Amino acid sequence: MSKKLSWVLLFTLLISVAFTGCTKEDPQDNNSTTNPSDNNEDKNNDSSQSISYETYYANMFGKDVLKTFYVWNEEIRDDLNQWNIETNNDPIGTFDRIRYHEGEKYIDKWSMLTNDITSVTSEMNGITTSFGWNLTFYDMSSLVNREQYVGVVNFVYKDSPAAKAGLKRGDILLTLDGQIINSSNYQNLYYGNTLTVTLGRMDPESYTIYDQNKEVSLTAVSMYENPVICDSIYEFNGKKVGYLAYTSFDFASIPQLIEISRKFKAEQVKELVLDLRYNGGGYVITEQVLASMFAPQAAVTNQEVFEKEVYNKILTQYYQEEGIDFESRFGTDFEYQDQDQTVKVSTKDANIGLEKIYGLISSGSASASEALLGGLMPYTQIELIGSQSHGKYCTGLLFSAKDFYVKSPAELNNWGAYVMISIYQNSLGETPCMPDGLTPDIAIADDPRLPYVIGDVNEPLLKQALIEAGRTYDEGTASASLSRSMDSQFRKLPQIESATFGKRILTLPSKATHNILFKTGLQ
Repeated sequence: MSKKLSWVLLFTLLISVAFTGCTKEDPQDNNSTTNPSDNNEDKNNDSSQSISYETYYANMFGKDVLKTFYVWNEEIRDDLNQWNIETNNDPIGTFDRIRYHEGEKYIDKWSMLTNDITSVTSEMNGITTSFGWNLTFYDMSSLVNREQYVGVVNFVYKDSPAAKAGLKRGDILLTLDGQIINSSNYQNLYYGNTLTVTLGRMDPESYTIYDQNKEVSLTAVSMYENPVICDSIYEFNGKKVGYLAYTSFDFASIPQLIEISRKFKAEQVKELVLDLRYNGGGYVITEQVLASMFAPQAAVTNQEVFEKEVYNKILTQYYQEEGIDFESRFGTDFEYQDQDQTVKVSTKDANIGLEKIYGLISSGSASASEALLGGLMPYTQIELIGSQSHGKYCTGLLFSAKDFYVKSPAELNNWGAYVMISIYQNSLGETPCMPDGLTPDIAIADDPRLPYVIGDVNEPLLKQALIEAGRTYDEGTASASLSRSMDSQFRKLPQIESATFGKRILTLPSKATHNILFKTGLQ
């Protein structure tokens, strides 16, 4: 195995594999609450404010991560110098505030410090306590002269409480536990434990909501949200067009993606509708697996460059000294760590041989979704349909604080950080989604209020892709969108973003992290 390939594989290991611990100062009593500056020789600035050991170590961890690994560490140098780890009592807020920004505008909208890395990691792996639906909220206050929202189902996950209750795309949530839905309670539709809703539907001709006289009660469960929500093959004009609706680049779905690609190849699919409109990103290794099945076979056989990463000076120097290539290449053999299990997969017989990809995108398409499409652009004809994507053009590392240093105090056991470490480019040195997202070639707004489920040939985004592929429709088969007057009265609210939205995730092996910290004097 080449040195480059071995490092690529190492980068995909979960951060929890082999890291150990923390600090230059190690208190004797980790359970006490006092001023850690009493144990610290470096007493810059005022240290009269008492903070707990947990807060002190969280400050140290957050500051060290940004100082060493952050792609914009030079741009935030002044803010880092002002971060007093001995007196600051809000490490999460400080980390959030000093992310790279220009005045009031935050360039980095994704890096975060957390005191619940367990939940974040579980969600990134598709495990969450959930009703199993994805919703868009609309404000219909102008219609009823009071603050009132409705929730519209975009899709439901297989075997979820929502799916078992019969909910589907286009169902409209009218009330929540007998109350109107508004700004004070609508987030309970995602974060509550139990609820009861009444359902309505939109009449596609009159654009009015009618009550279905149906009440549904749901209890959230801990479940795996399988991101493969639909895969189909459509045949017309002597050709076969594949369709894949995919919502998150997680590890567990990789084997299923490979089987779907094998099916498409066996059916001689040459064009693919890749629906990423609800995909906020995920693991880079999953992105690389998909890219190697979607790219031309010749590019995979020749192991041509898929993507490049641009790092800060510290990481650039370290990788150069270690002889690590900044480029990732198409391949056929992949290895990754999934829930403490080493998984090896092969895509040797799963390259589809695609001639064209129709990418369905929206503001919900981010990070690995944008990187996959951008990385394939130099090799494959890609037509984008939908609306502007999110614009997440950088890659993050997921750190577990207890594994960050050589010795780790118990206070850091559930702390972690997701930190932007690079800006990705395709083989031409371009980042097509930078700075404001991918621009569609054909602009069509996603509208879940229309009565067409994901995969229905009359659903507007899929319909447009199939028209571009050569499928013909009778006049008046499906409304493209609701009327503008109705849209002005139904104001779409910003999407509720999960902790994992906009994540393009690398994980770094402990040896590399500790070597980097050692060279910078932090270990």
